[in-house]
Amino acid sequence: MADERPFDFTSAEQEIDRLKRPIKSVIWQAPKGESFTLIIPPTVYPPREDTDLLANAIVRIGAGRGKRCLEIGCGSGALSLLAARQGWKVKACDINPFAVMASRHSAEIAEIDIDIQEGGPGPKEDGEINQWSGQELHELIIWNLPYLGLPSSEDDVLGPFEEAALLDTDSIGLVSRLVKMISTGKLMTTTGMALILVSNNQRGKDTKRICLQNGLSCREFSSKRFEDGEELTVYAIWQPFSNCPVSILDEVDSTNKMLLDSGGRIGASIQAKKQLEGKGRRGRTWTSETNSFAGSWIVHDGKGELVHSDLQLVGGLAVVDTIRAISSSECHERIRLKWPNDILLENDSAEWAKVAGVLLEGRSIASEIRLVLGIGANIFSAQHLEKQDFKIATLNQSLNLDINFSQFSSVISAALSSLLEQRINIPNYSSAKLLKITLEEIKSTVISLGNPIYRTDVCEVIGLDEKGHLQVKTTSGELLNLDEGEDLSWPKYN
Repeated sequence: MADERPFDFTSAEQEIDRLKRPIKSVIWQAPKGESFTLIIPPTVYPPREDTDLLANAIVRIGAGRGKRCLEIGCGSGALSLLAARQGWKVKACDINPFAVMASRHSAEIAEIDIDIQEGGPGPKEDGEINQWSGQELHELIIWNLPYLGLPSSEDDVLGPFEEAALLDTDSIGLVSRLVKMISTGKLMTTTGMALILVSNNQRGKDTKRICLQNGLSCREFSSKRFEDGEELTVYAIWQPFSNCPVSILDEVDSTNKMLLDSGGRIGASIQAKKQLEGKGRRGRTWTSETNSFAGSWIVHDGKGELVHSDLQLVGGLAVVDTIRAISSSECHERIRLKWPNDILLENDSAEWAKVAGVLLEGRSIASEIRLVLGIGANIFSAQHLEKQDFKIATLNQSLNLDINFSQFSSVISAALSSLLEQRINIPNYSSAKLLKITLEEIKSTVISLGNPIYRTDVCEVIGLDEKGHLQVKTTSGELLNLDEGEDLSWPKYN
């Protein structure tokens, strides 16, 4: 309606005045050197640095080979034209009718066939989704999202059409709206990928958390930082391990053992609500609480070289990402990764207790070694939250959550995929990058738990080596590489 923020009844008159400005003709050069002539009317968003950042991502993912692509908020049509030249069958949409007109005209000049419609996702959609996205699902979705926040009533906004390209006025956020559509089977195929561009404002920073919450993998594709501190980031979003089977069981002896026996492709998983014979490091028994999660994923099928040097640490990172995704931001500092495989929560009494554990196990198959990554987490317990040698925590009781098995399963699968899944068309994490992220988590753990103690000697954490071993320096100056967490004690945990 015309009287809703950020526009009022005068906005229509102002928009008419803006439309009197001259139309511009711009020659935009794509990453591979091809030039496109774009006719840009007033109120239509022209190509800028963010356009170029997304354009480079489109070129990097390679030829479309006739697969379907949807560009949301096509603006001048530059990215749709590029995608079509890359071999994609492109459909585009924009809520600005002048952008639709301009994109159609530029496609006609370039002699490129693109289906361009008015509309798009938003708090008040103009027509059914199929009207602007088509009847079929897409293999690629592109969206240069509006990334400015909702202005105060005193701010001087540009006008409805121009602000549509720059301003996220959606109460839940346009990233959330798009992700919910994809996660519920709309817009994108199960094997497809979305490329979205966001800024480092608050809504942009939440992109990965929003994706994980909805069971979607998310990884930074590329970014660009400006002198004023603003950073634009392209994220890739996809369904985790989409071609891999997932077995969900009520009860199992050991998910690790079962998966080591059955085998399968990397990413295949077995998940259970109760594990009867699970174990931790050095053969310690993992006991299932009233409501718990036990899951295992094949992370190496024995073929080729290992992609990452310490997959157990990566599993710990995935659990930390999962818990932060499902909890409020106020709880994030109450979650810690205790090297190498325990995840701790701080309770209301400022005590640290174990909520999850990670175990990497392998088995020789002929000349090959199959590796599975097992994750166990406590969701709820009706029992006293203490074992013989350590306290335990649960997600629901310790963080005041109401999460169930299926929700945790969805998020942890997405978190693991975001870190581990190898995609040929997007940048994959290197071992060095993952070790760097892990070390940052461990440094936070040291702040919370105190410096670790090795044989009564308080140690300073120096780093992680390429195998994920913890490097420490004793008070006597001796440098040690530790490969067992049981060799250490922590002042505020043990």
